[in-house]
Amino acid sequence: MISIGMDVHVRNSFLHAVDANGATCWRGRCPNRFRDLAEVLGEFEGEHVRLSLESTTNSRAIHRLVHQAAAHMGVDLEAQVLNARKLRIIAQSVTKNDRLDAAVLADLTRADLRLPTCYLPDDEEFTLREHLRARDDLVTLRTRIKNRIHAVLHRRGLLVPSGMDLFTAHGHAFLAELELDDAGRDILNRYLATMERFDAVIAESTAALRALARRPRWCKPMALLTTMPGIGLITALTILAELGDRTRFRGRSAVANYAGLVPVVRSSNRTHHYGHITKRGSKHLRKVLVEAAWMAQSRVPQYQALFERVAKGRGKKIAIVAVARRMLEDAWVMLKKDEAFRMTPSDAG
Repeated sequence: MISIGMDVHVRNSFLHAVDANGATCWRGRCPNRFRDLAEVLGEFEGEHVRLSLESTTNSRAIHRLVHQAAAHMGVDLEAQVLNARKLRIIAQSVTKNDRLDAAVLADLTRADLRLPTCYLPDDEEFTLREHLRARDDLVTLRTRIKNRIHAVLHRRGLLVPSGMDLFTAHGHAFLAELELDDAGRDILNRYLATMERFDAVIAESTAALRALARRPRWCKPMALLTTMPGIGLITALTILAELGDRTRFRGRSAVANYAGLVPVVRSSNRTHHYGHITKRGSKHLRKVLVEAAWMAQSRVPQYQALFERVAKGRGKKIAIVAVARRMLEDAWVMLKKDEAFRMTPSDAG
């Protein structure tokens, strides 16, 4: 058996291959192209090859590429993407370079240890994630433009009437009537024109997501999730896309841990200190859950009780995160049991 460690970069990767005895049989840098990877893997035709690479932005693409190259060359390949955060021997190494990282990965692969691997979404999950994350980026950019419009007024000492939303028809009429210097008016008009374009492309993005939501894989679970108050189209699809294969989680706490919604725990002897949440996992999932929690906590009695209890001792920000965690755990149970959301008997009255 041949074991290969692959340190991945954008344009190229460093590969270190060892045989069953640990002797180096190939080492070098290779462009991240089908032809070049196929040429390297072709050196091991007839062998069973195990390849490990660290998780990076392009690790899913490279994982697919090496499989395609191996199949083309008739190589029996088993590839895995390792969680760099959990692989402390590399992540916390004092001396770090491509050669060393690839060599360590090759040795770990040869040792046949139970290494921390990353979940790789299939094509449908990947497509849904990409659409959702792109829409979130557009919304973030639109928010920046809104803030710039407020800054234009603030620099000129112009106050917006209390309670007015500048980005409604009434707000636009207010902006049109303002007395501004030439520079201010030109800049404001450009920002407003940009806002209109963002509104249009975000609407197009939402329409594309509605079309995806009607696909057989997503329509039923999305309908289940939207029975929970506070969860709409975007939140439901984000939960489905970011969790992926829901059967890989052993329980409620595992789902919360995956989303980074559990506190950091530091224990020594009998002393236990609970810090802030880990924030590991998908930031997109945490973001939509916290936004949904603000709506749900006032509409669902059990969430309201949880919010009030935590807020009394630790503040509203921590309380809303607690509600977000509870919502995610409940959503996972709903999907697992194929049941719609329901109040607890005591709360439902």
